Amino acid sequence: MQKNILLMSHSKQITNGLKEMIDQMNQSAEVSVHSLGGTSDGELGSDPMPIIEVVNDAPEDAIFLVFADLGSAVMSSDLAKDMLEEEQQKRYHLVDAPLVEGAFAAAITASITDDVNQMITEAKNSGKKGWD
Repeated sequence: MQKNILLMSHSKQITNGLKEMIDQMNQSAEVSVHSLGGTSDGELGSDPMPIIEVVNDAPEDAIFLVFADLGSAVMSSDLAKDMLEEEQQKRYHLVDAPLVEGAFAAAITASITDDVNQMITEAKNSGKKGWD
């Protein structure tokens, strides 16, 4: 099963750096990380269309875990879900977790399991540092 981690941010530099970090730590061929930050003209902002393209180009059984940083990146991710076919929406998960820690934890977990709920749980728990 192909597992896709979609990184949404206002900044392409942020998502490119995060993708590079995850790719270096995760060598699973079943996990693909997609840097979808910024706008199509290289400016700060967000755009739902790159998400739609990734989903449409993926195998029919692929799953998508979407991580976003701020306001309009979250809104673009949510809008993209609304623009997908119903069957695609079932495999598209907006994960309410920190962008860096959540995406990293989800990708590493996805490399060892096909359990989407476990991937999401690990992502959501990733921001807890345990500092007192």
